[in-house]
Amino acid sequence: MSWEKESILVLVKAAPNWSNKYKKYEICTAGVAENNGWRRLYPFPESVMLEEDVRVWDIIEVETTKPTDDPRTESRKIRNGSVKVVGRIESKKEKRRILADYAESSLGIALEEKRSLTLIEPNIENFKILRSEREPPQFTLNGKPFRKHPYGDVKLYYSWSCPKCCTYCKSGSHTSRCFDWGANLLFRKLLRKSGDEKDTRIKVRNKLHYEMKYDNDTWFALGTTRQRPWKRWMIVGLLWMKREKRDSKTRTLTDFA
Repeated sequence: MSWEKESILVLVKAAPNWSNKYKKYEICTAGVAENNGWRRLYPFPESVMLEEDVRVWDIIEVETTKPTDDPRTESRKIRNGSVKVVGRIESKKEKRRILADYAESSLGIALEEKRSLTLIEPNIENFKILRSEREPPQFTLNGKPFRKHPYGDVKLYYSWSCPKCCTYCKSGSHTSRCFDWGANLLFRKLLRKSGDEKDTRIKVRNKLHYEMKYDNDTWFALGTTRQRPWKRWMIVGLLWMKREKRDSKTRTLTDFA
């Protein structure tokens, strides 16, 4: 097996799930490589993510290789112990430039090119929070408790459409579940703080719906599953920046009327 060292700008950190194969929590992490476009990095242990303090907009160096069991062209297996944070994008102007470079007008572009990762600046139409019973804990052989889907009892869904309608949103909105780690963690943090679910729902809706739709420029990082690589699209990352206000000194054609 040959390994290649890559420099990757992290744009996606999905909520952790338990890996039966690796017997630990793993995070589907994605970003853009310096010269090779999108990269999906898996398995990425939650412990490494926390120890290295890897954040969205960090630049990491990592050794990767093509997996043998994943048909998605962007997927890479990462070498154990090779993750290293080497930089970070702080400039808002540079962040906007990068997002503009990778944002696409329609999901149809990724579908036509048989890609499984894309970035869309969506028309957000609605947002829902669904609750279900939390799965009971299971235990490893050494007695360590775990849940396969620790964030599975709170489901966040967006209804949205592409800036330029694709085949699917011509006949109706996309409805996609949001797996962004920060978005899913927000509900739990607010509920733990207030203990009031109704108040938590209001605050989460305000942040993830109204602010994303009206106050921010928002981008969805969309990805697929290995089992259905070009069928089931999910929001794996949520990126936003405060909407820029038009300079009051800037004159428009109506100023001359």
